[in-house]
Amino acid sequence: MNEFRDCILGTGLIHLPVQGELFSWHNCSEGDRSLWKRLDRLLVNDAWLRLWPNSHYQCLNARTSDHSPLVLRGDTDNHTVSMFRFDNYLTMSSEFIPLVQNVWRHRIEVHQCHASTTSQDPMVKRGDQCSRIFFRKVAMRRASKRVFQIINEDGHTLTTQEDVVNEFVSFYQRLLGGDRRREFIDLRYLRPWARHVLTQEESQALVQSVTREEIKDAFFDIAEDKAPGPDGYSSGFYKAAWPVIGEEMIKAILEFFTTGRLLKQVNTTILALIPKVRAPSTVSDFRPISCCNVLYKVITKIIVQRLRLVLDKLISPSQNAFVPGRSIGDNILLAQELFAGYNRQGLPMRCALKVDLRKAYDTVEWDFLSAVLQMFGFPGTFIGWVEECVTTPMFSVCINGNPHGFFKGSRGLRQGDPMSPFLFVLIMEVLQLMLLQLIDQNEGFSFHWRCKELGLFQLCFADDLLLFCKADVASVRVLDTGWTSSPNCPGYMPIHKRVSLFSPVQHRMSGNNYLQHYISRRVTFPSGWESIQLSFAGRLQLIKSVLMSLNVYWAMAFILPKGVIREVEKKMRTFLWKGNSAVGYPKVAWSVVCKPIEEGGQGIRDILALNKALMSRHLWNVIQNNQSSIWVKWIAHTRLRHKSVWTVDVKGGSWGWRKILRLRSALLPYIEFKIGDGESFSLWHDPWHSLGSLITRFPRGPGRTNIPEAAKLSATLFYGEVAVFLKAVYDIFRNHGPKVGWYSLLLGPCKIPRNVIEEFFSSMRPSSTIARIVVDERQKIISIDLPDSRPGTRTSSGLGFYPPIHFTYRTRRSSEHHGSDTTLAPVLCRPRLTVHEQYFDDVSDDLIYRYGSCASCIESTGSVL
Repeated sequence: MNEFRDCILGTGLIHLPVQGELFSWHNCSEGDRSLWKRLDRLLVNDAWLRLWPNSHYQCLNARTSDHSPLVLRGDTDNHTVSMFRFDNYLTMSSEFIPLVQNVWRHRIEVHQCHASTTSQDPMVKRGDQCSRIFFRKVAMRRASKRVFQIINEDGHTLTTQEDVVNEFVSFYQRLLGGDRRREFIDLRYLRPWARHVLTQEESQALVQSVTREEIKDAFFDIAEDKAPGPDGYSSGFYKAAWPVIGEEMIKAILEFFTTGRLLKQVNTTILALIPKVRAPSTVSDFRPISCCNVLYKVITKIIVQRLRLVLDKLISPSQNAFVPGRSIGDNILLAQELFAGYNRQGLPMRCALKVDLRKAYDTVEWDFLSAVLQMFGFPGTFIGWVEECVTTPMFSVCINGNPHGFFKGSRGLRQGDPMSPFLFVLIMEVLQLMLLQLIDQNEGFSFHWRCKELGLFQLCFADDLLLFCKADVASVRVLDTGWTSSPNCPGYMPIHKRVSLFSPVQHRMSGNNYLQHYISRRVTFPSGWESIQLSFAGRLQLIKSVLMSLNVYWAMAFILPKGVIREVEKKMRTFLWKGNSAVGYPKVAWSVVCKPIEEGGQGIRDILALNKALMSRHLWNVIQNNQSSIWVKWIAHTRLRHKSVWTVDVKGGSWGWRKILRLRSALLPYIEFKIGDGESFSLWHDPWHSLGSLITRFPRGPGRTNIPEAAKLSATLFYGEVAVFLKAVYDIFRNHGPKVGWYSLLLGPCKIPRNVIEEFFSSMRPSSTIARIVVDERQKIISIDLPDSRPGTRTSSGLGFYPPIHFTYRTRRSSEHHGSDTTLAPVLCRPRLTVHEQYFDDVSDDLIYRYGSCASCIESTGSVL
């Protein structure tokens, strides 16, 4: 099987996209023994996709065989012209600024238009220097994202392009469009249960004059690679042309914040459809992401920057998503604590309900949103800004790369709008206030075990809810049906939901199941031709920048089992050295690869050390008694109970809490205590003294000194910023090694990944690696003579001795060799190559040295510097 897979990879074959049913084989069994698999596929190459870009195959229903027939479909006609998209590489041309200046001088009227570009543009030809892997990736993505058929609500399969387009447009027009419902809603009755209502000073700060610096910072804060809106211009265009267009952009933004009116064309939106499943078959299998114009994003980013200033005061601790200064990992940790023991007998009855709000963003009523802002005390001017942005969009649906339809929205928040997550958090807070009101008014409700002291009944994960209560009918009825049937807001909340009930049953996966779930769902690697086209440096960069970031999310919320860590590192190690091939073996120990570059590694973070460092952040919050964290509050009330985190017993807590406590000994030597006025710091339990915790050194100290065990001292703990803290703690847990001398030589322009990789290999195997430093690209050969070890030349950086390496230059067309005086200068493992001056003119163009690959890195000095 491995040989067959390597054959497919070696030939560069690509899986053709499938439409409709994904699985093609059935074992002809029923019930629990029924099994479906995807065994049959169609494989093509990139030349096929260039000729037939719309080709795909359909898996039909099986009849007499256990395999389903596959039908190849598609044609060569694209039927449409792609939308205009500004390419950021155009900004690097010397003609860009003069062209913008020339066009910007002419006054043009704003009108609706659709622009297009063709490949005949000379700028496109000059910028079209992408590699083969890029074009293959583009062709494959285009083929996989195209929609050729869809199943409508009646169960009929639509196959014509016109029917598919009409189905998508009509679906989203019903969901987002139609006539806007206008009714007066007053939610101020919820203010007694609100955590905070804005004061007059806070309201004035929200509507103060917008400065020119705010506008420019908002423009330059948008990444160039973000998807553009319907006008096709990315933020890269605005940044590059800022000297020409910046002043008018500032005037346009200031006009909005002065008048509160937004130009209709600015708020047009393209709905990009992202598949939620591998083989989408219905419209609901796609997630609509709104692509807004850059000018609109700048306006909403300015509003968001002001909204963030007060969000922490308004939102209760049970909501942590999108709230500055909070971590959603706290909710995950607390959920683990509350679920602990659900499989044990003899504990109090308790249950949890998981509520999944379906189409939560898309079904928010705008009048309800306005009432939410009024309830929290937002000023009228600020509410007007938000309403103008939210209530004036025009939508088009992007299907197969082109927009279709043009309709006005009547409800919903747009996914892709910078303002939407923060507005939705406010809406979810109102939902919690409604539940809290119902709980206070219903005497039959009972809190979940260990939640009454904090009044905890809900944990919010963006648009997902976990509701907790005692396992009795009255309590469950309040949470499940109370807020959906409230007469105060019928139809104004996204009440379409899916509810799952968790009761005291076996809740923990077995080790193998958990491992399989984590590996298969969370850590994926490029496959097929992608892994073959990637070089070692490309695979290394992919692991460091993309795959490691996937691990960070889970590493900050869970103590990962060692089996999971070993399996993830095994997959990363295999992908780094072999790609997806079954042939090959790791060249260097993984522990060496995970060292920092300055210590001779490649800078991949050790997952175990990273996991401990990220989880130490939660321990640090407990030490600081961070009251903004609902998890810290729960730990203080339930696990500590007036004890110190330094002396509390490890036994008796949940598995995750015990693992966190075991990090104390490693963290303690790096914490500095500054004694304050003696109000909140434990004299006996906290390790403020060099002796450590006094109660452990002097168990009878409180009695003999007549100082109560509960005596306090006030303390301020400091370690700088959070990023500095995490880096320092990671250095505590990782393996350390001596710094290598060649790292100091890679400073400046020569510090590029290729240089680092070459030096890394050179330090592992000097002779075999240095022999590959010189690369032939113009049919010329540099013959390398590696003599026996003998005294060489010590470098000024103290890298050690290397035997001189003699290079002999010749061409393929001639067997002529130079004499003994043609020996090039000795080469050391460093980012510069020195050659004799007499051969510089002949060799410099053909001698491709991996460290820099430019003539400036080759010095004709005749000696090693």
